[in-house]
Amino acid sequence: MKRKFLFVLTSVFFLAVTPFVSVSASDMCEMAVEQELSFTDVEVSEVPSAVIEAAKKEFPGTEVVKAMVAEVSGEKIYKIVVKDSDDNKETGLYNSNGESYVPEA
Repeated sequence: MKRKFLFVLTSVFFLAVTPFVSVSASDMCEMAVEQELSFTDVEVSEVPSAVIEAAKKEFPGTEVVKAMVAEVSGEKIYKIVVKDSDDNKETGLYNSNGESYVPEA
C-alpha cells in the first residue's frame, strides 16, 4: 500500500512539473539562438533584392523599415523589419538568396 501511494505521488509530481520544465527549456533555447546571432544595422539599399522581395512576399502590403545582418558559418543572414499601414511590425530572417532562415537549435 505504501509503495502504491509513493508511486502515485511521484507520478503526479512529475506530471505537474513537466510542462514548466519544457517551457523553460524552449525559452532558454530561443534566448541562446538570439545571443548567438549578433546583428548589425545596414542600409536597406545594401540588402540583396532577393531578400527584400522575400520579405514583401511573406508580409504583403508592408514596407521595409529596417535591415540588419549577421554572419553564421560564413553565410550572411538578414533580419528584415517591415511595418504595415497600422504601424504593426513583423520580422523575418533570410539568407542572401531570399530563403527563410531558421536558426538551428
